[in-house]
Amino acid sequence: MNGKKALIMVVIAFAVPVVAAKLVLEMGWFNKGVTNKGELLTQEVRTDWLEHNGQWRLVYSLPQTCAEQCESALFQLKQIPVAVGPSRDRVTSILLVSDTPSANGNDNIIEQKIDSQQHQTMAALPHAGEAIYLVDPLNNLILAYPIPEGKSEQITQSKGLLSDLRKLMKLSKVG
Repeated sequence: MNGKKALIMVVIAFAVPVVAAKLVLEMGWFNKGVTNKGELLTQEVRTDWLEHNGQWRLVYSLPQTCAEQCESALFQLKQIPVAVGPSRDRVTSILLVSDTPSANGNDNIIEQKIDSQQHQTMAALPHAGEAIYLVDPLNNLILAYPIPEGKSEQITQSKGLLSDLRKLMKLSKVG
């Protein structure tokens, strides 16, 4: 009888933690650790039509009228590749425009004209038209950074985008 009690205790000691862990995971009681500042896009979006394959790309779709949020996004597109530092040749900023790209252009931002199908793809994304998107070197759109209203929130968001980009570039074997 004493051997049966020991066997039951051993089974309980090993089975209870496994059952408890499965229950916690299935019921959603566990909050996974997240270090990214941007919003991870769950749907797969391929962007093979974007220029500069093989680089990390910051993509923003230019709205018809450029307000404060748009100006903030353009500023981020100019500054973040420079702030990356020595790896700046691995990052490109792309401004998607529906019309003919402007002749004056920005030194750090590439303007790319998009057709109606590409415009629909961008419009179907979360925060369409009000976010900067991060595209990896394999043409997968992976993170969205919605542009907040206030100046201090925009600065915080820029720092988060830069932090995520540096981390991804450091860990990435491509691009």
